[in-house]
Amino acid sequence: MKEKPTIQVRYGEPVLGHEIFAGKYIGQTRDGEFLYDFGQNLAGVIRMTVQAKAGDVITIRHAEVLDGDDLYVQNLRSAKQIIEYHCKDGEQTYSPRFTYMGFRYIAVKGIRPEQMQIEVQAVYSDLLGDGGFSCSNEDLNQLQNNIVWSGKSNLVDIPTDCPQRDERQGWTGDIALFASTACFNFAMDHFLMKWLKDMKAEQGKTGSIPFVVPVRKGITPSMTTSCWGDACIIVPYELYRYSGNVRILEEMYPVMKKYMKDVRRWANMGLLANKTPYVFSLPFQFGDWCAPYGSLPDWLAKGKWTGTAYYAHACDYMEKIARILGKDRDADEYWRLGEKVADTYIDKFMQGKGQMPDAEAFQTGYVLPLYFSLAKAEKVNQTMVEELWKCIQADGGHLKTGFTATPYLLFALADHGYVKEAYKLLLEDTNPSWLYQIRKGATTTWEQWDIITESGEIKEGSMNHYAYGAVGDFLYRRVCGLEAEEAGYRRFRVQPLVGGDLTFAECWHRCPYGIIRVRWEKREDDLYDLQVQVPVGTSCRVVLANKEIEIVENGNYEFTWKE
Repeated sequence: MKEKPTIQVRYGEPVLGHEIFAGKYIGQTRDGEFLYDFGQNLAGVIRMTVQAKAGDVITIRHAEVLDGDDLYVQNLRSAKQIIEYHCKDGEQTYSPRFTYMGFRYIAVKGIRPEQMQIEVQAVYSDLLGDGGFSCSNEDLNQLQNNIVWSGKSNLVDIPTDCPQRDERQGWTGDIALFASTACFNFAMDHFLMKWLKDMKAEQGKTGSIPFVVPVRKGITPSMTTSCWGDACIIVPYELYRYSGNVRILEEMYPVMKKYMKDVRRWANMGLLANKTPYVFSLPFQFGDWCAPYGSLPDWLAKGKWTGTAYYAHACDYMEKIARILGKDRDADEYWRLGEKVADTYIDKFMQGKGQMPDAEAFQTGYVLPLYFSLAKAEKVNQTMVEELWKCIQADGGHLKTGFTATPYLLFALADHGYVKEAYKLLLEDTNPSWLYQIRKGATTTWEQWDIITESGEIKEGSMNHYAYGAVGDFLYRRVCGLEAEEAGYRRFRVQPLVGGDLTFAECWHRCPYGIIRVRWEKREDDLYDLQVQVPVGTSCRVVLANKEIEIVENGNYEFTWKE
């Protein structure tokens, strides 16, 4: 009897070894271990070839950063990140096969450098590079490199929060914020579809989404909370925008509806405390998570602002998704609900005029309603962006936003007329800022803005964490101006926002129809040149100095304009 043929189903992407970096010997620890620097923080495994004797024991410790002449390991918590290798006689090669580490540096004892060759191989899911960015500012180029490497380090079968300490978990809020940036740089379809199936399986009976997917039984809460729970809506929608694959939305729509029903239930339960059923503050909100002010209680205290803003945003996405799926009745319901939640935010938190009471004002409180378009009146939007910039100036010209608002901060400014100010914030290199990390030698993005302080003190936290790397979205969609107007870039717009000290910027993205390229360059007398590559099967709308040019045929195009 013949065996039935095996049906091969592609589910996720395989985790493979990728780039290899040689170890550079840089000295010894105070305990006599030999220190090596691989030049790149990453998720990976060492591979060593040694000449040894039977019974020799080689111990290797891993860390992201050095603290003086030793490894800094306090941020590993209970994770050991230690290899103990027992040698045989002669030459032998060893590399771990059932784990990986998050590190840049290692400390080796039990063998001398002249007896050993050592390298590291990066380990991550086999994601095709789908995009890139570069410009005339080398710090921004390093920022892009860091964004990509934090992506690679945390796209290891599931989207993790960090590769080094005792977590490596699929935190839902982190990928909700990073999804658009990830989809630009990597081919995320199979990877995220696999993870979304995991999420669907983990959804609670009432509709709640766990903070972490897959869950750690007995440890991970399953609780309806904004941004983190909203990953069941945001991630599929962003994946659809980049791929044009409507099946993603069809499969996840029941999960989204069930989740939104639970959000509405909790908002209604908060009626007595909030005097309205449209404030989403219960049962728990992360608020202004990891903001560069205060501590945990201060971040959590901002939950009613972040929860309500994301509630309106979720309604907006649900309306769009329902329209795409032909569910107009649902779409109308989400539109009506979203309008009520948005109006509540402006009336309750902005005094109806776009200005928070002085005692309550904080940057995230303005960023979210600006980016999520919660205000209907342009006058209110103008007041909010003015107040946002006042907050930034009062904070010494620095951002003070946490996870939930940082990806949208520059958009909130630039899209409301504050382009110069957005560039000023982007190019700031004192703490807290994106480029401060570059100045401190980062090769990945950090969980907190000042893990290495100005004085050189190291704070406990992950130095390989992609959430704040979501600023990449601004580099691609505003600095280069590449914006999808129809899913899969079937139609797209190119509208660069030039500024700062940049003399050129360019990006590319592999959409389902082919590769799109955009490059602008500054000439003399405020003249700019623009080059656009349009793939077969797509159309492009170029917007320069308020003039629109429609491109309907594939090819390479050049334009000149004056700012």
